[in-house]
Amino acid sequence: MRPLWRCRRCGCPWPCSPARLALLVEYKDARSSLAVSLSLALADALDDLHRLGLDTGGVHARFLGWLRARGGLPPSAEGHNCGKPQARA
Repeated sequence: MRPLWRCRRCGCPWPCSPARLALLVEYKDARSSLAVSLSLALADALDDLHRLGLDTGGVHARFLGWLRARGGLPPSAEGHNCGKPQARA
């Protein structure tokens, strides 16, 4: 997989569709942990690809763009009111 970040099984850019499905199954009850793990992998991938002089465009979307929390919100938006006025009781 490293340093080119391609799937060992199919050779597609990782995480490919089968890898994404496997990750969702593995982390089915730990969606936040999956987001952290993918974020750390993203940082490693950016370092590796940059060091090799390869294009890093689209890497963020490849690693994190597909990951959505239940309800369709990105994981970073869960439980946050960023920019939204607070309701007064």
